[in-house]
Amino acid sequence: MLADKTNFTIILKVRFLEVARSSYSAWIGGPPASTRRVHIEQKVARFHANSDEVCGAPRMLADLRADGEIIFRN
Repeated sequence: MLADKTNFTIILKVRFLEVARSSYSAWIGGPPASTRRVHIEQKVARFHANSDEVCGAPRMLADLRADGEIIFRN
């Protein structure tokens, strides 16, 4: 799988091999999804508190992206 990383996306590879993306991440030594989720939740809480608790989803998304996170709104 590592040899083809420039030719195919991870999503296509895991679908073809019928494995979970989390299993692939564990195999390559990446952080588990739950660790990333906790990290994102901590950032969201910090950004929300810094905005006097009035920051909405569009602004929160912009703040997370500005902080270097690759993330989608949902």
